[in-house]
Amino acid sequence: MINRRQFVGMGAAALLAHVSKARAATYDLLIKGGRVIDPSLGLDGIRDVAIAGGKIVAVEADITGDASQTIDARGKIVAPGLIDIHTHAGRSKEGPALLLQDGVTGWVDAGSAGADNIDQIATVARTGPQVGRALVNIARTGVISPAGELHDMNAANVALAQGAIARHRDVVVGVKARLSENVADANDLEALRRAQEAASPFNLPVMIHIGQSYSPMRAILPLLKRGDIVTHMYAPAPNGSTTRADCLRTWQPRAAAASFSISATGRSIISTGPPWSARRSRAFGPIPSPRIGT
Repeated sequence: MINRRQFVGMGAAALLAHVSKARAATYDLLIKGGRVIDPSLGLDGIRDVAIAGGKIVAVEADITGDASQTIDARGKIVAPGLIDIHTHAGRSKEGPALLLQDGVTGWVDAGSAGADNIDQIATVARTGPQVGRALVNIARTGVISPAGELHDMNAANVALAQGAIARHRDVVVGVKARLSENVADANDLEALRRAQEAASPFNLPVMIHIGQSYSPMRAILPLLKRGDIVTHMYAPAPNGSTTRADCLRTWQPRAAAASFSISATGRSIISTGPPWSARRSRAFGPIPSPRIGT
């Protein structure tokens, strides 16, 4: 049995706890004064960003209120997490963490591995600190550099590629074919046909690596379907392109159905859009849906 003094003490403690909770910080994190860039909203300006419960709850010119943590972002870019659709981050368990340091909150390993070694890439994708996905290389070996993986078309085994996709359907989002002459010689068109055959039952896109190919683009592009991706679109001649305008002018109408991606000099490949390198920004907030386009 408790006495009167103990009862009053317990009541006072409960009241203090209630007052303390009422005075708790309004936000978990407040990012002040950064240049906020959000392409989905057409926003590019100096703003504050408030986060509570793991979600962005306010983006305003001057947010007042208490926060558990405040970051002075003046002179810095604050942007949604970058989606990098062409990396080779799956080659090592350290890769995803390094991408995260550069503001990449979602990545795709673009064909580092084929049917023989996709298991390793899938494990890295599943265990990384952010969302990771992969393209299966139509060559069962994955990338062989500098020798190239498609000189012998026995490596482009459709059944094995389909088995790899089925085995890791939660991770695999497409098929990759590198078509440069030093990779495929005169096999580039057949490699692309086999990549399409592997992807077809799963309704997945194919990404092709172009530039210095044996076949001209007018022969390659008709083999693409809507949603496929042309990467290294600014690759130089022969059989490359100088600008997106060149692509659309020269390759219509097939080019209009495909998407294009460009490379950031010296770093990983960033989905097309403003030509920032990942190192020049930091990610805050939820992961946006990947948008692959020109």
